[in-house]
Amino acid sequence: MPEFSRLVQVDLVGAEGAAVSITATAEECAAVAERLDLQAVSELRAEASMRPTAVGLVRLNVDFSANMVQSCVVTLDAVMASVAERFSVLCEVEQRVGKGEGADGEVFVDPFGEDPVESLVDGGVDLGELVIQHLSLALDPYPHAPGIDTGTVMEDAGGRPGEHDVSLDLLAGKAGSDDDIGADSGSGAEVGAEDANPFAKLKTWRNGGPSGGRSEGGAGGGAA
Repeated sequence: MPEFSRLVQVDLVGAEGAAVSITATAEECAAVAERLDLQAVSELRAEASMRPTAVGLVRLNVDFSANMVQSCVVTLDAVMASVAERFSVLCEVEQRVGKGEGADGEVFVDPFGEDPVESLVDGGVDLGELVIQHLSLALDPYPHAPGIDTGTVMEDAGGRPGEHDVSLDLLAGKAGSDDDIGADSGSGAEVGAEDANPFAKLKTWRNGGPSGGRSEGGAGGGAA
């Protein structure tokens, strides 16, 4: 059972439409806070208007609001926040009923439309669950306490606050060593393609080492 469940019978909505209001109890707010990893949720409520469309669907326009307490991503201090959002969904009434005209159950859905289409379960839709899902999308992903710089929050979001990324030092060190090798002329030797390319070195080793160290046609032994 969802933390905040309110079933709305959509298939019974007449041509004049319908409206419904829902409010979460204190126990439901606590369950929603646990699900969304929040310190607290209060005054979670929603108002929905339902109207049938010309293509056999029912449109739900939902306004919801809530007060929340999130955790600062840097200090873990409590951060107060409020959400007031609106979303809209379409419900496939005709496809489920399959009676009278259009009994084949076909429903026209605009492929370029932005509103998602919800399938009904026993003619209804769980409005409370829809509200929780959209509430989770409305949360600030990087809440920060007063006095904490937002740029610092975004910079440190990938790890612990103030944690240094050692991999960046390794990459910088490798690049620096390559530059030093290419720029080093004190040894009097130029860096060849095989020296610069580790795969070329591997090929040379597989062939028995550098050509100067192999005996080809007894040339090395003949000199002795």
